[in-house]
Amino acid sequence: MVSAPTAAPPAPRKPGVGSAIGWSYVLSGGRIGSTVLVTFVLAKLLGPSEFGVVAMATVFITIAQTILQQGLVSAIVQRDKLTSEHLDAAFGVMVISGFVVGGAAAALSPVWALVNREPQLTTVCLALSPLVLMQALTIVPEAVLRRELAFKSVAVRTLSASVVSGVVGVVLALLGAGVWALVAQSLVNAFVGLVVLWTVCPWRPSRRPRLGAVRDLWKFSMHSANAGLGSMLSSKADLIFTGLFFGPVATGIYRLAARLPDMLVDVTVRSLQQVALPSLSRLQNDRPAFIRHLTTLQHLGAITGLPLLGVLVAGSGPLVGFLGPQWAGTEVPLALLCLYGALNAYGVLLGPALQAIGQPAKLAVILWTRGLLGVGVFAGVGTLLHDSTAARQATAIALAAIGMQIVMNAASVWVTVSRAVGGSIPRFLAPTLPAVLAGGVAAAVPLLFDAASVSIEPPLLALFVYCAVAAILSGALLWVLDRRLRTLVRKKLGGRLSWLPLSHPRTGRHEA
Repeated sequence: MVSAPTAAPPAPRKPGVGSAIGWSYVLSGGRIGSTVLVTFVLAKLLGPSEFGVVAMATVFITIAQTILQQGLVSAIVQRDKLTSEHLDAAFGVMVISGFVVGGAAAALSPVWALVNREPQLTTVCLALSPLVLMQALTIVPEAVLRRELAFKSVAVRTLSASVVSGVVGVVLALLGAGVWALVAQSLVNAFVGLVVLWTVCPWRPSRRPRLGAVRDLWKFSMHSANAGLGSMLSSKADLIFTGLFFGPVATGIYRLAARLPDMLVDVTVRSLQQVALPSLSRLQNDRPAFIRHLTTLQHLGAITGLPLLGVLVAGSGPLVGFLGPQWAGTEVPLALLCLYGALNAYGVLLGPALQAIGQPAKLAVILWTRGLLGVGVFAGVGTLLHDSTAARQATAIALAAIGMQIVMNAASVWVTVSRAVGGSIPRFLAPTLPAVLAGGVAAAVPLLFDAASVSIEPPLLALFVYCAVAAILSGALLWVLDRRLRTLVRKKLGGRLSWLPLSHPRTGRHEA
């Protein structure tokens, strides 16, 4: 006689969505802060070629990790009724898949090196292949923590891994390890994260997997895994084709230029993405509340992300000057990829929204369309600019990415907000307009200094001054224009901000 499935033990007290968002920002903020510092130091010590080789290898490993990561995680987080049998089944599948996919990645490493015409990729990919198994061992416990909105525990794991791996990478770079400093950083990050995760997660596998439990998760996870593969292709096609057509130097320039805006999007909008799926899933049967919450999350992402991306544009020139002549020409793709990041901020939350209402198939169609479009566009750019300089090649890829993002964002917002959820697109976008203006003002700060004929040296001082002025101007403009922001701050801090001018900028009336 088959025993009835045992309900997974609930957490004694679930954190609220507000607490989860706060810890999600701590999670991403601490990780990005440490990673930015480490990236600057490593870029100063190493060069574009080392960054490019590791970026090309990391893309290969990411393909394998994506096959594992996307499907069951979303199924665990989104599922209304989750039992211990579901978790045990998912973990068993992940362990087996980790060995199989990791072994396949190691075996195919020479093929990836041959395709990219870069012999060093074989050994680098082989060295990074254990990341696949380590990823498989983290998927279920991390999904459990995210389902319970336990982002404080996730933050402990992520921050610990970032700090320890950053120290290891910098020390090895100082010792002259070159590309292997970056390889060791990735491996140590994954291993420390794995150990800390299993320390902070209370869940443990307790029995052999049941096939019935696997089937319960299979339908949703297959659609979600399909979407995950499409997401990987759409988000990595630029890097893949930069490596295939242009080699490690252009790839290194593009990767550094893309990584800094990516980090800002991570700490702002993707921090909300981590909360979006579990919090929106709770509202999947109340569409008016669902669209209101999605609009609130998008507004939060815009006011935190767009001004910061504008500040990064302002500091792009001095930053590249500080990193050294080996990175000359990176400032243009860096500024362009900040614009790409700003556009991306409007697409990050749409995927979790479709998953939360049980429509991952639509997400898969959007992502695969974008990915296949990217294959054609980036292959065309690679063919046309094969003999150009590395900086021009990276710039061309960035421009192509921006054009694609505009087209696909428009389609994604229409499908998700208007068709799937039944909301109003103007009402969804309107609250973010003050953030757009604030980001634009921040990005224009170097033009103000040029118009005033003010030159600041050395580059590190110029970086500080440009970014400080950009942050002050964009922050002040955002505060004046964004009523939602002022209301949010007043609600969070209460009477402690009673002395601040909270009146409406046009009417002068105090806001209720």
